[in-house]
Amino acid sequence: MSAIIKIFIGTFFVFFLNSCSNFKPLYKNNLESLYTLQEFYIITDKKNISEKIKKNLIELFPSNKKAKYILKIEGLSETTGTVSDSTRKISRYKNQVSANVKIYYRQKEYDKLIYEFYEKRDASYSLILNNIRSTIASKKNAELTSTRLLSEEIYKRILVFLSKN
Repeated sequence: MSAIIKIFIGTFFVFFLNSCSNFKPLYKNNLESLYTLQEFYIITDKKNISEKIKKNLIELFPSNKKAKYILKIEGLSETTGTVSDSTRKISRYKNQVSANVKIYYRQKEYDKLIYEFYEKRDASYSLILNNIRSTIASKKNAELTSTRLLSEEIYKRILVFLSKN
């Protein structure tokens, strides 16, 4: 009986490892997409949350050499109550940061939209009774976390888009 189980497990691992044969890392084989990131210029809709996302993306992107692509970010931040206690008072909030991202290709007459996507991330924070400073600090920390995560996801989506084209 144990020989049949060993054959089954061995066959399973062979098929499992064989399915990884088409894996292509973004960074190793396709350095051209990383160099293309130097040609991005980032603009926003001038909202505070969009500017924070832009700041995080500037840290992730290499230094700009020429503007061949335009990355437009339209951000939105929403806070909703998620947990209430028996007295129906809200004790936990969720901060959701979302962005509609558009990539334009620079041309002489007009900029051509070549890719568009929507991403969102959220983080929770607690309402601390009789301590407004801690609540505000928790809210800022949740917003920083969600904008950082959102910026990293936008960065990855752009890399995947560039590696496919």
